[in-house]
Amino acid sequence: MPITLDATSKAIAIASAAIAVFAAWKALPLDERLKELNIQLADTDRRLKEAEARLKETESGRKLSFDLYQEVRKILERKDKTAKDEEALRVLIESLAEDPFRYKLLSVLAVSATAPEVKRSASESSKFYEVQAQLAQQNAAPPPAAATKAAGTASTAIGSMDIDVFYCAAKQASSEPLARKLLQLQQPGETGRWRLRFLPDSVNQQPGYGITANEIRYNAPLETEAAKLLAQRISDAGVQTTLRESMQLTKWYISVFVCQ
Repeated sequence: MPITLDATSKAIAIASAAIAVFAAWKALPLDERLKELNIQLADTDRRLKEAEARLKETESGRKLSFDLYQEVRKILERKDKTAKDEEALRVLIESLAEDPFRYKLLSVLAVSATAPEVKRSASESSKFYEVQAQLAQQNAAPPPAAATKAAGTASTAIGSMDIDVFYCAAKQASSEPLARKLLQLQQPGETGRWRLRFLPDSVNQQPGYGITANEIRYNAPLETEAAKLLAQRISDAGVQTTLRESMQLTKWYISVFVCQ
């Protein structure tokens, strides 16, 4: 049977179509891989930009720290410095410096200042910020439930969380005894560190604080259940508190502020 040109053309067309389909089928994984690579490249580019922004922020912070150091040194070396100069310097350090540089500069001011009030305030603030810096750097503790279970003791939502009970300087006469009372609310099986802490007026005047009533601050959602349990326990003890989510990330740690 003779092969016509039309039949040959049809055969070539069918073969070409088959080859095209096969090529497209083979190209599908490659296309998906290219999409994945594009996503990875975009993610890498985003991470690089974030790293660059953090680097610039760090460099800016270092420059600010150096400038503050120079200012502290200049004022403290002046023989004619006044209590107002020292107080202005303390406010400048607390407002602009970041830890650990902040509490170190404050400790220097506490030693070098001549005004008793400035020495006291700088010392109190330095101790406060030093502990806060330690909290920010500490490694995340194991989940409270796992920790109490491993210890073979009864578990609550609070578990092995650390609790700091602060009393406000502005109302120390009434807030300190009450804060000491709340420390006794820790139950058997709660293995975290509960401690009493002082909240200086100089710190309470800083952004993020401004505490005038009783508060419980925590990180949501991991610490929400524990914070609610603690609030209920404090309420049963006759003390009313307000729950507030904290913007400072401190895992497995809750702050109780007593300011009444």
